[in-house]
Amino acid sequence: MARETLPIALKLMFGHEGGYSNVATDSGGPTKYGVTHRTLAAHRGVASVTPSQVRDMTIEEATEIYRTGYWTQSGGDLLPKGLDYAAFDFGVNSGPSKAVKVLQELVGVTPDGNAGPMTLRAVENYPGGVLKLLRDYCEARMDFLRSIKNPKTGFPKNGRGWTIRVTGRDPEGKWADQPGVLGHALELASASHTNMPIPTPQTAPAGGDAKAVAPAPNPLAKPEVLLPGAAAVITAAAPLATGPVVWALAFAVVVLVLIGAFYAFRRIAKTPA
Repeated sequence: MARETLPIALKLMFGHEGGYSNVATDSGGPTKYGVTHRTLAAHRGVASVTPSQVRDMTIEEATEIYRTGYWTQSGGDLLPKGLDYAAFDFGVNSGPSKAVKVLQELVGVTPDGNAGPMTLRAVENYPGGVLKLLRDYCEARMDFLRSIKNPKTGFPKNGRGWTIRVTGRDPEGKWADQPGVLGHALELASASHTNMPIPTPQTAPAGGDAKAVAPAPNPLAKPEVLLPGAAAVITAAAPLATGPVVWALAFAVVVLVLIGAFYAFRRIAKTPA
């Protein structure tokens, strides 16, 4: 059963995730209340949905999607108050697994993307306590956002909105400071002890609601990953080859070995001592 933080977290998150949008700068495509067309289709158990179906989605359905597909998966029922909201907002923006992995890396446990007892113990033992952890976690989130280099959908395009969303500060100085995820999370963490008033949501400028997901690795960026497949093709073709073809295949094998050795040496050279 979701804890009492969930309604608050939803209210704050909806302040960042606006109504319907379908813009080229958002890798999520047609989106409403932060729910992408892919997520909506998965929730409804269909292959796909149209932009108009996304536009017609109710906030009640979006709330149910977040309750069943994001809150618990981001550690919402496990993590301390304040951190649960910060991880949830991160999970909505970049995926629950990514939100948990960044937290796990920060507290020093295996980053498997599943928040469990080991993660909770590491959180409880974090030097400086939950308030320090919240600041470090939001900074780690910003590091991740800065690593998304796509000029059309990444930090170069959406960085200002993402920064205001997380930190509450406008890098261009045009928006007045607001709490952001960090400020609200700190308030929630403090309210769990002092009964402080529940924070109210604020709206970020364009870009703050764009999905922040790192692109899938490009296999061509690491040619060595293609070597096993190429070697398998050559091995399968060898029994059928005759004459000059045999020499060509042998030459190809030598080239593959040299390529593999080159990239292996380069990785070793780049590995810090």
